[in-house]
Amino acid sequence: MYVTSLLLSLPATTTGLVLMGDLKASQLHTEALCQEPQNALTRRFTQAERDALKNLRPMLPEIRSTAYGGDTPKTISLWGVTIDPQDPAANPRASVVLMKFLRARKLDVGAAKTLLIEVLRWRKQVDIDDIMTRQFPGTKMPTTKFGKDREGQPVIYNLINQESTKSICAELEADSKMVIERTARNLEQLARSLDYETTDRVTRVTDMTLMSLEDLGGSKLAQNATYVRVVRDYYPDFSTSWFAVNAPMLLSVQSWVASLFVAPGGGKVQFVGKGAKTIVQKLSEVIDPAELPEQFGGRATGFYWKLEGSTPGTDAVVEKISDL
Repeated sequence: MYVTSLLLSLPATTTGLVLMGDLKASQLHTEALCQEPQNALTRRFTQAERDALKNLRPMLPEIRSTAYGGDTPKTISLWGVTIDPQDPAANPRASVVLMKFLRARKLDVGAAKTLLIEVLRWRKQVDIDDIMTRQFPGTKMPTTKFGKDREGQPVIYNLINQESTKSICAELEADSKMVIERTARNLEQLARSLDYETTDRVTRVTDMTLMSLEDLGGSKLAQNATYVRVVRDYYPDFSTSWFAVNAPMLLSVQSWVASLFVAPGGGKVQFVGKGAKTIVQKLSEVIDPAELPEQFGGRATGFYWKLEGSTPGTDAVVEKISDL
């Protein structure tokens, strides 16, 4: 109503210019959709995102040579997606991957270019393909993929307790390199599991059922710059939402959880109180109750945590559900 009133208050010539501008933008968007291959995710790009992507693509040959140096491959490979610097528009999945870097830098093309070079250099330096083949000590933190959110993206659940949080902090002090590489492997595994056709993000739910006020304490994860860099920047734009459920609702809890779980892409944790009724009321905004486990107030069956009997030193499991 306000917009209509505003248009009516303008001179006829001004109104015509406004409408012509909107029409022109719509035409450009339609032309972009027709000129190159698209998938369900690229069709959601805004015009501003398409403009930024158009400006980033010509930089790919330079990005490739700068990142890889003398040992320069013909193509760029990221998370199972091949990007051809000579013809990046031919593969819509490549466009989805490149958009993650642009969104991570608020469509600043120069900053996205810098980040992409940094990520490619890091992947080569640590040999991410080798990391994917290695075995690491378990985190004692059950983690699983179960159901989908309202946008069709996978939902990742994990359970934290006093033992798991103390364990990971102790590991970081004893062998930070191992913790960072294990984290990279887990994030890489998740990134490679997405198809970049219809899914390129996940929703996360962290269950704090087993945490008490006495368990709260500081975490050194957020104080480790390399760890934060890997999680926040080297796997950008992978989380749509992150909820901490059954959480004691204190400000000290918020700062503690935020420091323990550095959100990919710099996202922030949303804290939800205890009880199925409270949880479903909040999570149903993002996850259909039919996809939400019964213990969180939903109707989905077959999900429950195995709280006891996990083998020490190995990844804890969630029975009846495939581990992530």
